[in-house]
Amino acid sequence: MSNSIWISDYDVIHRCKTDLFQLSVAAHPGRMLAKFVSQPKNWQVAEWSLEGIGQREEFYIRGNDLVERYVTDQEQLATEIYSRVLPELDGVELIVSRQTSLLDIDPQLELKFRFDDANTVSTMNSEGGWNPPGLEPENRADVSEPMVVAIGCLDAVQYALMVYPGDCDSILAQRTNEETVQVRVPLFASHLEKGVIRRSRVQLIRAEGKDAMEQLAARYIAFCDSEIPLTT
Repeated sequence: MSNSIWISDYDVIHRCKTDLFQLSVAAHPGRMLAKFVSQPKNWQVAEWSLEGIGQREEFYIRGNDLVERYVTDQEQLATEIYSRVLPELDGVELIVSRQTSLLDIDPQLELKFRFDDANTVSTMNSEGGWNPPGLEPENRADVSEPMVVAIGCLDAVQYALMVYPGDCDSILAQRTNEETVQVRVPLFASHLEKGVIRRSRVQLIRAEGKDAMEQLAARYIAFCDSEIPLTT
């Protein structure tokens, strides 16, 4: 894959496209917004955002990655976001890191996902299998290790949101109406000291076919076994 997979609209919105999906990433003041669109039907599956990250100071494209650096003025807190198209071309990995030039600071962020036209939602159990679909009894669930949520959408594809073990305590999955599922991923709960870089990894993977859930379970195992990728 060459750098040309990413294209830019006025240096504000970046897009990449594969045979299976299109990813667009937009830089707003203090906010990053990304949209994952199924191809070839051009149907939006999900969007995610990070807020309170300051202004985008720098961006560049390196291979499969769109790299963005946001900086807040008052806290002197830098946030680096890698939007990485996975080698299998069936999903995306987000690598988010934070660092500060101050002696001590609260670096908490919340990565917010929204899935539209969500038909089913399933969580993974501690044995690596899938719980029955649903978020009963209150249409919400706090999901701890393993932090995996699978969304079955109306395009007959399963989409799994996976958080690398230990990168947060738990995630919250909630069905807000008949069509929408939201997943909140709290990051960087511990205080951050000068000179320290904290990093978290999240993947969004698609799979289809009769064995789609088995495919996603195998991909989670591979994710857990993978080494921390280079981001420099």
